[in-house]
Amino acid sequence: MLRGLISPLLWALITISQVLLLLLIELITTMLVYMYLNFYHIETFGHLVRLARYPLDVIGMQMEYWLPTSVNSAYATLIGELGPQSFLLLILGLIVAALIRSAVHFAANLARRHGGTSYSREVSSASGRS
Repeated sequence: MLRGLISPLLWALITISQVLLLLLIELITTMLVYMYLNFYHIETFGHLVRLARYPLDVIGMQMEYWLPTSVNSAYATLIGELGPQSFLLLILGLIVAALIRSAVHFAANLARRHGGTSYSREVSSASGRS
């Protein structure tokens, strides 16, 4: 009975560590892209910050329409704490995470096609295929 619990628990720990490692890689890569743009391509960075202002303005207008009573405090929080640079960092993080996860998914599929996993080999050998 104890043996049946260890295997799922071990797989859960491995999965959690993989997710945390992927999040750490995404965070570091996003910060490196943000710093690279800020240090070496200041014109592009400024342009992206100006572009990030437009979605914040749209969100502010939607708040004025839908929440007119609490628009002052919400708008101050949105502009004060989540300025265009923070919004740009958020968008960069989403783009970098999507690219990294796509690359990991592509590499996993490629590895499965060419090498296969031990599980697929066991299933194919158990069913009589080779």
